[in-house]
Amino acid sequence: MNNPRDFWQELLLPLRTGAHCVLMSVVESTGSSPGRAGFKMFVSSSGTMCGSIGGGSMEHKLVELARSLMDQPAAFPFLKRQIHREGEARDRSGMICSGEQTVAFFFLSGVEHQHLVEGILAAFDDPTKALDLEMSSTGLRIVPTGHDPTARELSWSFREPLRSQPRVAIVGAGHVSLALSRLMEQLGFRVEIYDDRPWLNTWHANTFAHRTVVEHARVAEHLSEDPELFVVLASFGYRTDDIVLRQLVRNRYRYIGMLGSAEKVRVMFEAMRSDGFTEEELARVHAPIGLPIRSRTPEEIAVSIAAEIIRVKNG
Repeated sequence: MNNPRDFWQELLLPLRTGAHCVLMSVVESTGSSPGRAGFKMFVSSSGTMCGSIGGGSMEHKLVELARSLMDQPAAFPFLKRQIHREGEARDRSGMICSGEQTVAFFFLSGVEHQHLVEGILAAFDDPTKALDLEMSSTGLRIVPTGHDPTARELSWSFREPLRSQPRVAIVGAGHVSLALSRLMEQLGFRVEIYDDRPWLNTWHANTFAHRTVVEHARVAEHLSEDPELFVVLASFGYRTDDIVLRQLVRNRYRYIGMLGSAEKVRVMFEAMRSDGFTEEELARVHAPIGLPIRSRTPEEIAVSIAAEIIRVKNG
């Protein structure tokens, strides 16, 4: 599950019905580990299961371990190291991808843990607060970012920030926008659409994004400089893309890309150079947008754009 908020929302459901849950979280990973730090899953006494800690035989084994201990809450929390190599005397995962990972196990049940998960969800929803989830030998708790844990006696402790999901803003509500919105939402992004054509069938079909009706000449009012924002220009055509790009190209974003042919990009950039835009400013724009995989359909184009955004995000 790529959106961490969705994972905690799923975990809240069995807790509210009175079920016991075991939360498993990858807290460390090295090398070619299938489970990366931050991966999570849970199993519940009601039979539900959500998320992943890496898959394969290792995950199956650890899920069975969690289930076998679900009636022993005093056994938690604990750490389980997994080494993905043959020939290890201890902690072999049964996989051979050569990395290592450490999984933390927590028992969750009752009103106290309901409130904890509700607090985690609230932290995701309030970007003004800098909060972390502390996972330690004493359990789970929400702490301010930068809080010093040394004041408490802990055998082990790990932190992860409770931050809102990454944002992608797509200017244009056509077929590529619809396909990209669906894919980026699945990848855990908050998707925002900006267009002046609310009558489009693809606008109404786009249930994956927050939609804003705005004239292209005023897009910059909604997309101010943000070093964490991903921006995709996929509007009606050359003219509207030109209007939007001239407004945004001098802003600092995590990523800005524009849909179009190499010839469209050449002509547009040539005109912008004549109007005083610098090579450094134009070099910020990924254009033509997406990885060169010879994509043709809106869905294939969306894959190429998403792949390029992921490469920048994880770079």
